[in-house]
Amino acid sequence: RGNTLKNIEKECNAKIMIRGKGSVKEGKVGRKDGQMLPGEDEPLHALVTANTMENVKKAVEQIRNILKQGIETPEDQNDLRKMQLRELARLNGTLREDDNRILRPWQSTETRSITNTTVCTKCGGAGHIASD
Repeated sequence: RGNTLKNIEKECNAKIMIRGKGSVKEGKVGRKDGQMLPGEDEPLHALVTANTMENVKKAVEQIRNILKQGIETPEDQNDLRKMQLRELARLNGTLREDDNRILRPWQSTETRSITNTTVCTKCGGAGHIASD
């Protein structure tokens, strides 16, 4: 949803636009006549605009840090990616808090149900009884 991008824009007081090939999902946005959008055939890049050159440099530095982290850090150790996926799950309503897991009665391995203790008189199998 672009929340990381929005946060960088807010921190740096700059406008950041992702442009070029791959910046828009396939079939998501396009011209009705089937032609490519302007700049769609260019390499993927970020267009940064701001009121001052200092703000542009600040935004570019943050973008470079994120790209460097994404390229150099293994996926299982990438904290930014983990945070983004966690936030997306929260926004979608699918976040599960592993720290606060509650053991439901039916998940307990210690409790034995009556079905497990019932033994068939004909075959000796568990979970069912012989019909009369």
